Amino acid sequence: MDAERWISAIAKRRRTMQVLLIVVTVVAAFGASRLGVDNAVDIWFPQDDPALAEYRQFLDTYGNDEVVVIAVHDSTNILSDDGLKRIGAIADVARGVDGIASVRSIVDEPIVRGDATSLYVGSVRDAAEAAQLLGKDPVVDSLVSADRTTALVLAEMAVTDEIDARRDGILLNLREAVAAMDSDVSYAGIGVVYAALNDASTRGAAGIIAASYLLILVLLRWLVGHWRPTVVVVSAVGMGAVWLMGLYGVSGRNINMVTMVMPTLVLVIGVSDCIHMLTHIAAQPSDWAPIDRVRRGIGEVFWPCAFNTITTALGFLALATASMPVVQDLGIFCAIALCAAFVGALIVCSVWGLMTPNLPRTASVEWVQRTVEAMANTAVRRPVAVVLIAAFTGLLSAWGVTRIEVDTYSIDFLYADHPTRVDSDRIEDGFGPYTPLEFVVRSGDGVRVPEVFESVRRWQREVEDGGHAAWSRSAVDAVVNLDRVLSGEAQGSVPQNSAHFEQILLLLEADGDNDMARWLAPDEMQLRVTFGVAMGSARDFEGSIQRIVDRSELPANVEVHASGYIPLYVKIMRHIVESQVSSFAVAFVVIFGLIAVLFRSFRMAALAVPANLLPVLVTLGFMGLVGIRLDVATVTISAIVLGLVVDDTIQFLYRYRAERRKSDDIETIVRGTVRTVGRPMLMTSVILAGGFSVLGFAAIKSVAYFGVLLSVALMSAFVADSLVVPALLVLTARPVNRVGD
Repeated sequence: MDAERWISAIAKRRRTMQVLLIVVTVVAAFGASRLGVDNAVDIWFPQDDPALAEYRQFLDTYGNDEVVVIAVHDSTNILSDDGLKRIGAIADVARGVDGIASVRSIVDEPIVRGDATSLYVGSVRDAAEAAQLLGKDPVVDSLVSADRTTALVLAEMAVTDEIDARRDGILLNLREAVAAMDSDVSYAGIGVVYAALNDASTRGAAGIIAASYLLILVLLRWLVGHWRPTVVVVSAVGMGAVWLMGLYGVSGRNINMVTMVMPTLVLVIGVSDCIHMLTHIAAQPSDWAPIDRVRRGIGEVFWPCAFNTITTALGFLALATASMPVVQDLGIFCAIALCAAFVGALIVCSVWGLMTPNLPRTASVEWVQRTVEAMANTAVRRPVAVVLIAAFTGLLSAWGVTRIEVDTYSIDFLYADHPTRVDSDRIEDGFGPYTPLEFVVRSGDGVRVPEVFESVRRWQREVEDGGHAAWSRSAVDAVVNLDRVLSGEAQGSVPQNSAHFEQILLLLEADGDNDMARWLAPDEMQLRVTFGVAMGSARDFEGSIQRIVDRSELPANVEVHASGYIPLYVKIMRHIVESQVSSFAVAFVVIFGLIAVLFRSFRMAALAVPANLLPVLVTLGFMGLVGIRLDVATVTISAIVLGLVVDDTIQFLYRYRAERRKSDDIETIVRGTVRTVGRPMLMTSVILAGGFSVLGFAAIKSVAYFGVLLSVALMSAFVADSLVVPALLVLTARPVNRVGD
């Protein structure tokens, strides 16, 4: 066979091959060292997405809506003279941090005072005035809690193309500057959550991932009998992971919550291929020459391993059909890396397999053999019962699938005791909802007219009175406040006289402290309205947007649109569903179509379908039953599971076809198949499922979910291949054709 000639050529040139592997790995390690972490919003959307275009237009018009919320706490009264000084000091140091564009707080927000003959615009002067304004001035109410124990300092990030790379550093400098003020503070905001996820995705997850890999190493050592074959396997898969991350780094990309699983996926495929190759080498007659054992042993599994790599790679390439760029990256780079990792495993096993001490000890895993043979006996003797139980399991899992919640909740990737979650909860408990939800009110005829301002005022009141937002801010507030001072009335209003209305706007614009450009677009075709809502998931925000929009009664020629970051966050749900459906459908057609081509039999492909759909159903059903959302961290799970579980099925069916040429008895054929491939299948499943289960203890839920779900998928796949496939083969057995099946 050509495969055996290739293997012999590699073994004969072992020194050259080892040098080549070392050089490629060193170069890849340099590329991997350039990787950073980026969980920002842009990575989830196509660059021509209308929602992303709307967001960028908002940034160009009004500046960055990414605000760091610094809550200053006082158990008695934050509006005391001492409390106001602390707020002012914190605002000052925050303003001096590079990367912070502006800072707002009660001590520097413009407040209109005086009367029609003597106007004065300035910040709160003392504690008595602050207390008097609380509950009467919307500016004060949006920055101080009703019980006077919490005040907000809002630090707005600068608009820059490098914000994602600089965010963590800006926040670190901000925290250090504020810490020097020795005050009781909490931090919140979208950027703060991103920074926490970045930290948890790197340093926070490093320890638990290392523990997972260590357990995989220990299990591998236990099952292969000694350390030398363990080193062979680890070296092969380690190089594959380095090659992948090096390629990813050289391409200029950064790791995120989705692509951080790529080294793990390479590990899964690499371990499986190496164990199959080394186990088959060890199974050859011990009196053969080493090169003959390697040539025949790897030759027996070369084509199924190669085809596994191709089908899995094409399964991952199916992710390129997803609408989310980050999912496309995962598919494309994993496909390339898996092919490279197969080549690496082939070279390592062909070279190091020449030495007998590098091979697994079969005696050390007799219990493995007994286990798989017992499962095969069950499938052969009770095939109907096995199929019925599998069908019931599939139906139960399908019911679980219907319970899956499609939603994403970034802060919920952090556990309740994480400092960022604790701070967020403390701010909402002490102050109330703090998350800004942005809207723009547009009119082709312009919005600088009393009718539009009055309709926005009514809208803000109705939303707040209905409990759909805790507070709101807009240019209308400044107009109403100035009218209150000029009129001497207890409550101001939007002047309906156009001349009076225009005079108020001119007065506000003349005073630079009012920063009207923050609320009214330069072209006067739109104005900004901000509502304060509770931190929530994408679905929660979608509900808030809908409820707020439903209560807008604007003039016929005026439209309102949700804008800023939150609508993008909401749209992620749609991309999640589209990506899951498209990637799984394409992967399903491609993988099972290739199985039919490999075996030249639609019957074989049809037999592979139930055994491989069952693990996918079990995994998704498990998600629904235990309450794991289908979100940005789990969006790829179906295509990934399908790509992984098909490997053992191909190994089984490939060996089954070979065994059919040796016997006429279906039971003998199935048992012979299990005796050859069942042991490495179980070894791989136990090693990887055991190791990945450790990820369930990770500090970030996306890592924990991935580890648990992958463990469930791997073990359910082994059960399906060891029970369901043999049972189906027995039930659908046909007379043996010696030429082919």
